[in-house]
Amino acid sequence: MGAEPPNGSNSFNDIEGHWAQNLINLNARLGNVAGYEDGSFRPSQSVTRAEFVTMANKFFDRSGGAEFGCSFTDVNEGDWFFAEVATAEKAGYISGYPDGTFRPNALITREEAAVILCRLINFDPRTYADNIEFTDSESISPWAYGYVNRLVYNYLIKGYPDNTFRPKNPVTRAEAVVLL
Repeated sequence: MGAEPPNGSNSFNDIEGHWAQNLINLNARLGNVAGYEDGSFRPSQSVTRAEFVTMANKFFDRSGGAEFGCSFTDVNEGDWFFAEVATAEKAGYISGYPDGTFRPNALITREEAAVILCRLINFDPRTYADNIEFTDSESISPWAYGYVNRLVYNYLIKGYPDNTFRPKNPVTRAEAVVLL
């Protein structure tokens, strides 16, 4: 996630006809996303937890957490994502794992991304009507169920055309742009 679209254009060489093309272009113009040196965006590429937090901070204009440090044992000051993860932790929208890690290089799942988005917009996962009608809703982890349901209820997240949510699937770059 490094280069701006070539020559100031608002498009990438690999998103023509992609279902998220318009939102990718819009967010490139807004400076929320960037492509790669070869002019691509790689919309189907999976996103790591560190990359997703970096995108979320950019979309929601969050910064300034690095001076407070970071409590995760696997996030160090020399890491490219240190300031982003520290900012997200300070803002309270990430909490990591019970073992004290954040696992920044692990791919972020759809249910994890839903929890982060819900926390970013201050949605209470307990205040929802049960609206999840996905055929695989039983696969949503108990800790994520209320968050996913709240986002579904507010039309901020949806499933796939086959009526599945696929909560354990990694989020792609295109999905991250649309979600955020």
